[in-house]
Amino acid sequence: MPQSRLIQIQDLPNSLWLQDEHVLCLPPALTTTWTALLDEHSLRSLAERRRPEIGPTGGADQDKTDNHLAWSFTGSASRVQLAMLDPHSHLPDVADAFARIFAGGRVAMADLPCGAGAATLAILTTLAELRSQSLIPREPLEIVLVGGDFSTRARDYAVNAFARVKPALERQAIFVEESFHPWNVLEPLSNTDLVQELTARSQACAARMLVIANFSDFLQRENKWSEARPQLEELFRHSRAARSSVIWIEPGWNNANPAHGGFLKRLANWAKNTLMRSFVRSFPDNGEPGEVGRSSANVVHPLRTNNRFQTNLAVKRFDLIRSP
Repeated sequence: MPQSRLIQIQDLPNSLWLQDEHVLCLPPALTTTWTALLDEHSLRSLAERRRPEIGPTGGADQDKTDNHLAWSFTGSASRVQLAMLDPHSHLPDVADAFARIFAGGRVAMADLPCGAGAATLAILTTLAELRSQSLIPREPLEIVLVGGDFSTRARDYAVNAFARVKPALERQAIFVEESFHPWNVLEPLSNTDLVQELTARSQACAARMLVIANFSDFLQRENKWSEARPQLEELFRHSRAARSSVIWIEPGWNNANPAHGGFLKRLANWAKNTLMRSFVRSFPDNGEPGEVGRSSANVVHPLRTNNRFQTNLAVKRFDLIRSP
């Protein structure tokens, strides 16, 4: 398959990628939305402090969710942006998926676990910024977004964030119909409810993308994979379409890294060596099943613009093939 990109590396705007320094910048609309959330909930001073060596991974209680918004939101968003723009040409299969899915029309997206919405906010505000710079066509793009998370407070942040960012997206002809739902990957009924919601809302969509991010800590380190696997299989089965991709994004830590026997190797082997292989195509499809895309970049800190932090990415793409 010929590989394509949203935009060539040399054409990336300085608002997203500082060419001379090789440094990422979060999209302006995303930065504005995040800082507004911090100010509304009196979290800016927390976000301005140095992030702990082991950052928060989110959780059901208020403190964990607030700490994650303050300290981990920008890292989560920048990993997705790095996968999407691929400024080092490390991830051609992943960049191709974003180019194909978001070419225009009506697209269904699932964001799991969505948290405060960092992943989909990064994707949509990056698209909006490229459109605002006249670097990709400003064709009408309708997004049907279904997010799921077990944290009520995190979902509330996501609702707030999308209410704030929509005007900036709509100025670039990106229209979002979002809904956020309780979701626990360990509970079959919770998962089926979410699958039914996604299926019903994506009927008229020409393409689908399932974004799963920052889940290896829970599934691997907390040893929840066996319990979660049937629900993930159900989610994958019901997300098949003529144009359907899963982008699974993790921090580039050892517990996600196949070289260390990490989670993404387990995930790739699951897709290859179970009944999933009948409808899941793994990328790159000419390599070993445990092979994943990896990249890293420094990122301008939105609150301390003279500072840089490093984002490390491990990512795997799957296409979900609909039977003839």
